Amino acid sequence: MLLTGTVKAQAEKWTGTWQMSSKPWPHIPAIILDLQIGVPEQGVLYPAKIKLQYGSFTGIYEVLLAKKNDQQLGIGRAKYPLLQSPFKLGIWMWYLNGTLDFHDAKLTLNRMWIDGFGIWMRGLYDDDELFVNTKVMLRDFLYHDSITLKKINNQPLTDSSVRRILRKETSDIYYGIYDRIFSSDSVITMQVEDQEKYDKDTVTLLHNNRTIFSRQEINDQNRRQQIQLDTGRNLFVFFADNYGRLPPNTGNLYTKIGEKEYSFDFSHRANAFATFVVADIYYKQREAIPLATINVDTANIVLELWDSAKEDGDSISLRLNGQWIMTGFPVKNALQKIPIKLQQGENTLLFIADNLGSIPPNTAELRIRYGTKSKTLRLSTDMKKNNEIRLILE
Repeated sequence: MLLTGTVKAQAEKWTGTWQMSSKPWPHIPAIILDLQIGVPEQGVLYPAKIKLQYGSFTGIYEVLLAKKNDQQLGIGRAKYPLLQSPFKLGIWMWYLNGTLDFHDAKLTLNRMWIDGFGIWMRGLYDDDELFVNTKVMLRDFLYHDSITLKKINNQPLTDSSVRRILRKETSDIYYGIYDRIFSSDSVITMQVEDQEKYDKDTVTLLHNNRTIFSRQEINDQNRRQQIQLDTGRNLFVFFADNYGRLPPNTGNLYTKIGEKEYSFDFSHRANAFATFVVADIYYKQREAIPLATINVDTANIVLELWDSAKEDGDSISLRLNGQWIMTGFPVKNALQKIPIKLQQGENTLLFIADNLGSIPPNTAELRIRYGTKSKTLRLSTDMKKNNEIRLILE
């Protein structure tokens, strides 16, 4: 199954500064929360900065937001502190994990609840005990208070935080974006797994703002997805929708590109209780090397394929006129036949290496049978070039 999606055009509404103030009792100062959101990267990833103030405390944090749908932004796990004074909040900022839901021109925090006692008490009595009451107020606010922000201006975040959050290569800080992967394959297979084996974890997967699946429980039906890459940058955002029966969510997004395997795993320590992780895959189209142009007088063609040298684990994929005929086809010493049917006029056969086997490059012998005639060619492909054959049906 080859999946594509439809992007719904919508005017940008998230960028700007949002604010709320909470003052439950008249005799105490207000807790003020500001959220400044920058211009999105490819309409998907939003750099943002949180400013939290209460009494003598000020905290400023960098955070990555990711668009989940037209009404929700996921909140990144990492809230990197630029300033915390006169004490640190530490992992209490995880209590803000979840989504920002847009409704009536306001943003409301929809938490993914974290009830661990170790998190609840962490750091409460660190530093000077003078700050315990202030810490309790801030912890309770982050943990369970209703948080709804109103937009106060349209000024986007534009300072050095933007580059630090969005450009993984410029910073050692992990905001949820994995190192970029380069692919010379236009189609990749992604596999979704649950490390706890069916404990009701549900996940959402987006590709360049297109939904692959949404709020689905991980099961055998949705485990494998074959996905067509866009030319250039491909951002895959993998969301944990809940924490399942055994918190946290332990969904794992796995893919193999070329000879390397990659895992984007919520059970990894750096992603514990995360709302989302981001895979950044850059696709550069392989060069198509023309091998032959053959005139044929029949639409029914038989391709005969074999490895005339040592069988070394080569496999190839085959496209005819842009449509997949075979994927992951093993090249063996024994001759194998693939029947195809041509359309009138020009037809393009493209042979694509899935791997390089144990003896690079990926090689095979190909005999094309058409009617009483045949033509034999040698295929030689790798991760940078394909072989192309044109068949002209007269």
